[in-house]
Amino acid sequence: MKTYELIIEKNQPACGGKDPKVLRFETAVTEDPVAYVQMREPDAKNLEVEDNGQGTITISFEHGVQRVKYEFTED
Repeated sequence: MKTYELIIEKNQPACGGKDPKVLRFETAVTEDPVAYVQMREPDAKNLEVEDNGQGTITISFEHGVQRVKYEFTED
């Protein structure tokens, strides 16, 4: 299993002075980042996967009006 630093970024419509970007930082242990996202976000459709070739995998999708991005960086 690989260990990743995981940044979850959720963009929501600006409302009531709240910051439209919400970030959460975690550690993820997985062999398959796509399967990890699908397990955590079962309603996620049309996943966009980008591998920068330098140890970072970004998985993005729309969840209602929110844009969600999971960024996995290998430790």
